[in-house]
Amino acid sequence: MRQLVVFVIAVIGCQPTTTATQPPTTATAQGDPLQARLDVAEKYYRFIERIRDTLVAPRWLPDRDQFVYWSAVGPHRGTWVLVDAQERTMVPVLPRDALSAQLSQVVGQKVQLPDNLGFVLAPGLAPDQHRIVFQLQDRSFALGLSDRRVVALAPTDRAALMLSASHHLSSDGRTVAVQRGSGFAVVGSDGNTLLEQRGEENYEWQIPERAWSPDGRFLLVFRNDMRGVHKIPIVDYAYETGIERVKMVPYSKVGTPLRRSELYVVEPAKGRVTQVPPAPGETYDWFSGWRPDGSEALVLHLSRDGKRLELSAVEPEAGKTRLVLREDRPSSFVGALDFAENGWSLQVTPLEDNKRFLWMSERDGFRHVYLYDYAGTLERQVTSGPFPVHRVLGVAPKADAIFLLASADSAAPYDRLLYRASLAGGDLKRLSPDPGIHRITLAPSGRYYIDGHSTRVQPRVWDVGSTDGGAPFRYAEADTTALAELHYSPPEPLTVLAADGVTQLYGVLHKPWDFDPKKHYPVIDVIYAGPWISVVPWSFVGTEESRWANSLAQMGFVVMVLDARGTPGRSKAFQDANYGRVGQTEIPDHVAGLRQAAATRPYMDLSRVGIYGHSWGGYFALRGMLTAPELFKAGYAGAPGALEEEAVIMEPNLGLVSENRAGYEAGSNVSLARNLRGALKMMHGTSDVNASVSTTMRMAEALIREGKHFELLIMPGQPHSPKGSAFQYYKDDVHRFFVKELGGPR
Repeated sequence: MRQLVVFVIAVIGCQPTTTATQPPTTATAQGDPLQARLDVAEKYYRFIERIRDTLVAPRWLPDRDQFVYWSAVGPHRGTWVLVDAQERTMVPVLPRDALSAQLSQVVGQKVQLPDNLGFVLAPGLAPDQHRIVFQLQDRSFALGLSDRRVVALAPTDRAALMLSASHHLSSDGRTVAVQRGSGFAVVGSDGNTLLEQRGEENYEWQIPERAWSPDGRFLLVFRNDMRGVHKIPIVDYAYETGIERVKMVPYSKVGTPLRRSELYVVEPAKGRVTQVPPAPGETYDWFSGWRPDGSEALVLHLSRDGKRLELSAVEPEAGKTRLVLREDRPSSFVGALDFAENGWSLQVTPLEDNKRFLWMSERDGFRHVYLYDYAGTLERQVTSGPFPVHRVLGVAPKADAIFLLASADSAAPYDRLLYRASLAGGDLKRLSPDPGIHRITLAPSGRYYIDGHSTRVQPRVWDVGSTDGGAPFRYAEADTTALAELHYSPPEPLTVLAADGVTQLYGVLHKPWDFDPKKHYPVIDVIYAGPWISVVPWSFVGTEESRWANSLAQMGFVVMVLDARGTPGRSKAFQDANYGRVGQTEIPDHVAGLRQAAATRPYMDLSRVGIYGHSWGGYFALRGMLTAPELFKAGYAGAPGALEEEAVIMEPNLGLVSENRAGYEAGSNVSLARNLRGALKMMHGTSDVNASVSTTMRMAEALIREGKHFELLIMPGQPHSPKGSAFQYYKDDVHRFFVKELGGPR
């Protein structure tokens, strides 16, 4: 170990000085160049903590074009501000000092306000009154918008219950559904329990979002049956006692039984619980909301292989169900992991007329909006063109205008911009004047919107715009002055061609803060890849992968982040490039990208290339080491996945094993263990229930059988992403590994 440290110091400590000022390091790093670099790398990983910004979602008042936001920066910092979109005015609900004084008086001691304070809006005693409801020091409070008074709320106050995701207030405000462990209960306004259902281990009740019918009469509840699901062992190694304990956790692996989601209609007033007939076959199921008149509940069913998506309607009185529409994609998939995680919630938008709804589909090659009636009849395709619509943000009341988040700018295919469209179809009208990634919150009236947006080079700003296209006004912007100490600069944009020589790919290059183009830098590819997420940063704060890349760069590397073919966010054909053959197209694209980038950047030393990834990035880090050993000399795979792991991740993208065994075999890393040439390290937490530790154990066994040497870091008791000090240990280990194996600038 001593020899290793001497080697590292020699590599980093002999760098020529530059004209830039060295970022400050901790006292413990004095005289230790490696630790000094690690300190700087950590500051870059945590750079977003130096940005002061409004992080709490603003809230529109339901009956007027006004909203409330918590100001974390600017002249009103540390309190709530009421913004009038029409009058373009901003007024503090209470000055910070007055808010602190009132809270201190109610609590009975001095109160320190946080930088950001979450809240909800709740109705007051009169119909036109509203209250800001928030929690501080484990107590609930309300601040009236009219009287500007802070009052304490009892834990059972219905307004206080709105602060918890486990409490679901009925539409009429008279009852609340409460998640109680593996069961649930419905509690009346007098605090008495109207109805309760108890669950059991691996057979639990779950209250979905928007579960109450519009009139508050019915409640939709799932009961998830995981008793027949495959289970993986999670071992508590009992650091203090030495007496191990084993917990068996349900985990649906490829080819094993799925969780069964039973849907029930609950009518609390009558104490009635009615099961809805299940969809045929093995499906993933989501509750999508209610028709505006409450006559039917809408439920989505995705087939196990992702090739069939159905929308059914449930009549709550009798619990009867009918099929509204069905979309099939035999040669690919309708929905996959991104649909299971969040896409389902964006799939259906009921219209106010109670006769029609909007449906999202990629049937023409791009994600677009379609208009249907509740008989399942298609009226028309609402949007079209060579770009994706990411979500329907809202529909103007009593008008045909709909508002979309889309990437319709061909020069910036990953931007997410606000557009206005007509239900009758036709061209879109762009409402976002600035490029970048936009976070939109539409006013209930449909006349105004809140827009928080940024680019890689522009920190986030917050605007209020009008949907008629009028000029927006700015009400807040992030303060990034504290980044000056780091000499922070955004990553360099990168555009290359995929391995097919035709498809354009986008990425970035991160460089050290003291970068010198006359030197030769080892290169690291921070990878995720696959069909699940895109990781190239397009906003100022970027992605988790870009934070890792920025941090690793400070150790003396040039680091690439790239979205290869198969990742989401563009066309259906772009994502389908790896359909049925995950693991076969991604590394060739990354190799092509590295070679093209280095061809015009002589400071990139392709004789010293490493690859790092976590989760499915860990799978692809292994994949790079095993399928392109001539390029990748060092690889670190954190909590790597494998193709035989979780069913919802793999089967919609590879098909069922019985139908595509060759695809699963071709994507196996275990079968390629003999190809390892470079330095490899793997990390896995023993309590990982996302990518089970068995993936790393199988890989280790294969490498041992082939006589291949590797390093292994096992983190006892840690989940998929290590927590606390264990996460810091992991990050440092990754950084040290690449310094040891690749060296530094020359």
